[in-house]
Amino acid sequence: MNYEDARFGMLLILIFDGKKRTRTTQKALSEKIGLSQQSISRILRELEAQGIIYRIVEGKGEYLEITEKGLKLVETLWSKAESIVKEEKDVLILEGEIVEGLGEGRFYIKLPYYSKKIQELVGFVPYPGTLNVRLKGESVLKRAFLNPEKGLRIEGFRNEERYYGGATLFPVKVNGYERAAIIIPDRTSHEKDIIEIVAPDYLRGELGLKNGSKVVLEIKTKSVGQ
Repeated sequence: MNYEDARFGMLLILIFDGKKRTRTTQKALSEKIGLSQQSISRILRELEAQGIIYRIVEGKGEYLEITEKGLKLVETLWSKAESIVKEEKDVLILEGEIVEGLGEGRFYIKLPYYSKKIQELVGFVPYPGTLNVRLKGESVLKRAFLNPEKGLRIEGFRNEERYYGGATLFPVKVNGYERAAIIIPDRTSHEKDIIEIVAPDYLRGELGLKNGSKVVLEIKTKSVGQ
């Protein structure tokens, strides 16, 4: 199973939630999956073009059904996931490569509220920006084991202008560098295969990383949130 098949399989599970067909709206899927409506629209077009779903737009809603091709992807994904679960390791290893970010991380991390909360939870003042890692291979599946209930929680807040969403932190080693944390926002424009990382240092410079550089992430799953 390659990366694209794994990504499509995960999207089907998130969209259909155990069913073969559903009636929904892009707004509902956006709230359910945690992506923007623009991203949801693009994903549905992509799944339809690949012959993975049938799609009929009805007014403001849509009728969606998984094709036989889509069902085979989900079955293969489930088989892979089962083998991963059986390993029962205390340390979750994710592998990927460095990619360019969207600039969102820099904006939010520079806000005093988030910077202070990160310092309180993981013990460092974050560099104003995030390191973006695109997961590869089975790591795309393993990401699902980052259970938000076991992470370190940053609640959202509201100021005079708007509401800012919450996020979850998971302490992580990045190529052996220990003072870092994965940050998973409640809402993001990133696809699910993208991991954002905060650290007290500029990690591209500290670790000699550039776009395309390989990274290994180590997360102690049993120690987080306990």
